[in-house]
Amino acid sequence: FGGAAAVAEMLVQSDENEIRLLPALPDAWESGSVKGICARGGFEIDMEWNNKTVNKVIIFSKNGGKSILISGNKKQDVILKKGQKIEIVW
Repeated sequence: FGGAAAVAEMLVQSDENEIRLLPALPDAWESGSVKGICARGGFEIDMEWNNKTVNKVIIFSKNGGKSILISGNKKQDVILKKGQKIEIVW
């Protein structure tokens, strides 16, 4: 399970306040997508990227709460109710 956790950390890193998208993306994964990555605070992330840049993020909140999505120099405040899902296109 350590290998799977390492791959997930390359795609999404989170703490109580922030969710960082693609913080350590390998060069070989220039384009791609992922679904169902869990982040702290009860958030679930689906995202697509191209040229190592996030194009679309869908964030779902299991518990309700707030966070800041960060991808490169882009930031987006997110406040969701329990069970709410939003799509962000960058």
